[in-house]
Amino acid sequence: MDAPRDHTRSRKRDADATRAALLRAARELFGRHGYAAVTLRDIGERAGVDGSLVARYFGNKAALYRSAVAEDGRESAASPEGVDLVAYTVDALRRADLRGTPGPLVQALLAQGSTPEVRASAAVEMHTHLVSALATHLAASGADDPVAGAETLVACLAGVIALRTSGLFDGLSRLDPAVIGSILEAAARAWPSATPAALDEDDTI
Repeated sequence: MDAPRDHTRSRKRDADATRAALLRAARELFGRHGYAAVTLRDIGERAGVDGSLVARYFGNKAALYRSAVAEDGRESAASPEGVDLVAYTVDALRRADLRGTPGPLVQALLAQGSTPEVRASAAVEMHTHLVSALATHLAASGADDPVAGAETLVACLAGVIALRTSGLFDGLSRLDPAVIGSILEAAARAWPSATPAALDEDDTI
């Protein structure tokens, strides 16, 4: 009596394992090469399954990329209660250094080869998991336009991750992640005095 149920559970485990393998392969390949250069066949070969299974589990290549971006965003999410920018930067850079690629989230934001819906999805993920928390952090310190400040800091971090893993900037690649985090934290502290309103006030003194 239990055999059909066990068979169903086994098929579900196999399906879950296949889906996870495809997503893992997609994150690695998209994170290293971007959207345009990776084919479904590449993903299937890396995952050890038929690439046509992407259609069954995700719908299409763009949907798989959005899933990879979303997974990357959840992995790199900052605490909504507050952001330790130095610790966050150290963690983000060490993960990028370990895998040797910017990752699908940063790739989607920066690569022109990404489809518009994927780039929009990446922006939403970045706002949800990091920009909002950073904006709250800046607002608590009295920053003017904290969202713009948070977006500026995130843009700086994304650029650092992309260039650090590219191997093109030797000095940046050698720099301790904690030092980079301290630089971004200093920029966050300086943000209120770097806004146009604050500069205008300085001019009147």
